[in-house]
Amino acid sequence: MIVMIKRYSILAMAVLAMSGCAHDEKPFFAPSDSELQDRSQLSGADQAVLMGKYQHAERMLAQYVSRNNSGQLRMKYFGISGENRKHAIDTVATLLWETGRDDSLKQFAKDYLSGAEYQTTLCRISERQAKYEEAYHCWNEMGEIDRAERVVRTEAALRILSTP
Repeated sequence: MIVMIKRYSILAMAVLAMSGCAHDEKPFFAPSDSELQDRSQLSGADQAVLMGKYQHAERMLAQYVSRNNSGQLRMKYFGISGENRKHAIDTVATLLWETGRDDSLKQFAKDYLSGAEYQTTLCRISERQAKYEEAYHCWNEMGEIDRAERVVRTEAALRILSTP
C-alpha cells in the first residue's frame, strides 16, 4: 500500500511539474515572450491592413518578409514559430490583394500558398483582371460552379452595359 502511494505521489508531482503548477514555473508548452511579441506584431499588422493603413502594415511586417535580389518577396524562416509564420503569410497575401499588387501576389502565392488557398487566389486575381474565361475555368476546375456562373453573368452584364 505504501509503495502504491509513493508511485501515485511521484506521478502526481510529475504531472504538476509538467503542467507548470509546481514552483511557479511556466506551463510546459507556454509560448515564449518572442512568440507572444510576434503574435501581437502580426495582429497589429492585420488590423492596419483592415483599416487601410498599408504603409504602417508594411513597416510592421518588415521583420518577417523581405525582397530578394530579383525583387520577389521572401518570408524569413528563422526565429518565428510555424503558427506565426502562417499568420504572417496570410497577412502579406491580404496586404498584396488589398493594394492591388497582383503580380507580386501571384508570385507570393506560388511560393507560400498551396491547395485550395493557392487556387482561390489565382481565380480571384483572374476575375479582378477581367480575364473572365480564365476565371470561369479556374472556378469550374475547383468545383465552384456558382462562382464560375457568376463570372459568366458579370462578363455578360459588362458587355450589355458597354454597348451603345
